[in-house]
Amino acid sequence: MPAGRSLRRSASPRFLKPLLALSLGTALWLGATGARAQPIRVIPVDAPQAKLVVAAPSAGAPQTVTLDGKTVGAAPGLRVFGTDNQLQNMAAIAGQKLPVRYKLDLYGQLLTAWVLSEQEQKALKAKS
Repeated sequence: MPAGRSLRRSASPRFLKPLLALSLGTALWLGATGARAQPIRVIPVDAPQAKLVVAAPSAGAPQTVTLDGKTVGAAPGLRVFGTDNQLQNMAAIAGQKLPVRYKLDLYGQLLTAWVLSEQEQKALKAKS
């Protein structure tokens, strides 16, 4: 910066007002779109409902899960989506009894499960 110029004088007011308006507008727009954004859950209509219990992972045995008391294997690409549609860690949900809708692979192993929220459970009960 040349000698004799202060930082205050280098930023012209004619540039600050549009910059401030632009940044404020961007912040408001991001806040508004973030508040409206709801995760969209696409659960197949033919996915059955059950209570899922994931067995604790073991180094020497394949991963197993229980669906309504029936033990089935876990597919190598098993995905369990939480109520917020985020993938769940198998070790974190092990031992919990979770209401889910699920899909099995061709070999009868659990491939995908969606943990149901209370609202989704009520909606399923209302349908039946």
